[in-house]
Amino acid sequence: MIDGGEKMKERLMRHRSVLTYFVIYSGIFLLLARFALYCLPFVIAMVIAVVMRPLYSYLRRRFRFRSAFTATTITLLIFGALAAIAAFLLYLIALQAISLLDSYGYLIEDYFASDELYRSLRDALLSGSLLSTVTDAAALVIRVVPLSLTFMIITFALTVFFLNRLGQIRMLILKRAGEASRDTAERVIAAAYLTVRRFIRSYLVLYLVTFVEAVFIFYLTGVPYPLPFAFITAVADILPVLGPGTVYIPFAIIFILQKNHIAGITLLVYFLLTVILRQILEPRVVSDSVKVHPLVVLSAIYCSIAAMNLWVLFYVVLLFLGYKVLREAGALPGGAMRSKGE
Repeated sequence: MIDGGEKMKERLMRHRSVLTYFVIYSGIFLLLARFALYCLPFVIAMVIAVVMRPLYSYLRRRFRFRSAFTATTITLLIFGALAAIAAFLLYLIALQAISLLDSYGYLIEDYFASDELYRSLRDALLSGSLLSTVTDAAALVIRVVPLSLTFMIITFALTVFFLNRLGQIRMLILKRAGEASRDTAERVIAAAYLTVRRFIRSYLVLYLVTFVEAVFIFYLTGVPYPLPFAFITAVADILPVLGPGTVYIPFAIIFILQKNHIAGITLLVYFLLTVILRQILEPRVVSDSVKVHPLVVLSAIYCSIAAMNLWVLFYVVLLFLGYKVLREAGALPGGAMRSKGE
């Protein structure tokens, strides 16, 4: 009994670091999720800086650009491209809305000419609910517009800062770690950088597959502007549960209303096939890229769908990614300590 107790104590002591990591990670994740709106500019800026760091280093080395100029130029190109894409997509959505109005405008005209609308407006005015609704909508616009502009400005400035200062941030972390933990900290940073890039690359591959599939099916069924709407479908793929269905389903309904039943049913069937294919590809692509067991990714996807919460997916995947990084760096038990060149 004494030997068994000592072995149990030894085992608990050996895995105490794993338990400590789990508790610290959960606390940090819950805190970040609670204040996600405040942390989002920092997260987006850091992700862009990590992804674009090789381009930053290449331009600095190849053309001898100054660091601030290089970081600002790259950030301007990224945000300019995103703004152009967003403006173009809004333009296409407006065209589709006008097309729908041309097709079904008579229904709107009949509604505005009806006595029912007049009675509803009169009752709303007398009760004060219409004024309250208009006031709430105006207050929302007044709040959202400045917040969105401030968000973009802060994210832009942070992206320039992180691109320009990633090397200094790394040196500061290593300096704070001290001589005793310097090698471990350096391995953790290197492993984290490589894992984040692989993780982002794997999901970009999945979104590219969604984009190609959407282009094919939109051309096949006659959806107008197939390339832009395929891009919207790839972006919507980030959303849990529906994902590409946020584009497939409305177009399917429009086609069915227009008596084009074959195209509408084809879109619905292909949406189901896309969901099934995604569930097959995602665990394999992500696990192969970041070397996480496919069951981990599959479990994270299932838990996220069951809970109808995207945060669950992030929590599970990032939990195991962080554990993998720390284990490979030798900071947690079970991993081989590697040199920087490996």
